[in-house]
Amino acid sequence: MPRASVREVIVESALTQFHRRGFNACSVEDITTAAGVPKGSFYNHFKSKEDLGAEVVRRYGESSSFRAPVPDSLSPLEELRARFHATRDRLVANEFRQGCLLINMGAEVADHSPVIRAEVETSLGNWSHRVADLLREAGATGELSDDLDPDLLAGFVIDAWEGAITRAKVMRSPTPLDDFFTVVFDRLLR
Repeated sequence: MPRASVREVIVESALTQFHRRGFNACSVEDITTAAGVPKGSFYNHFKSKEDLGAEVVRRYGESSSFRAPVPDSLSPLEELRARFHATRDRLVANEFRQGCLLINMGAEVADHSPVIRAEVETSLGNWSHRVADLLREAGATGELSDDLDPDLLAGFVIDAWEGAITRAKVMRSPTPLDDFFTVVFDRLLR
């Protein structure tokens, strides 16, 4: 079996370390040690820890649990609920210790790193577009009132979700996530 490239090993290690400890709490040495590669090899693949951070955010956005497969038979709103529920399940399994890497990185370094801030913004924008597309589909099938602005609603839903994640981390409880489902899916999007 071929060995994963050193670049890939570094990215995966950084994703784990940033998610677990935060960007500022991890040094390049911490990342390369966790990856099992020499520290010098880091600079063969990345100009800086900031560039690695931007790559990690991009990869996380592309591979989030929100993109996990769901049954084709679901209606648009059922699919949306299932995708958020898959994320909820991951958070509960991790005992609310990691939260969403996009928001963690955005809150921690957005004021200091335009490169990482741009990647967080792009990833959140892509996520928002996917939610808006599902809301548009729900409107087209009559599952959702078509007088709602799908783009505005998608941004609100994601913002509410991220706030619920933050509260769940603080409380170490699924209650804020469950409240999100009650308000968003049982009241707002019914």
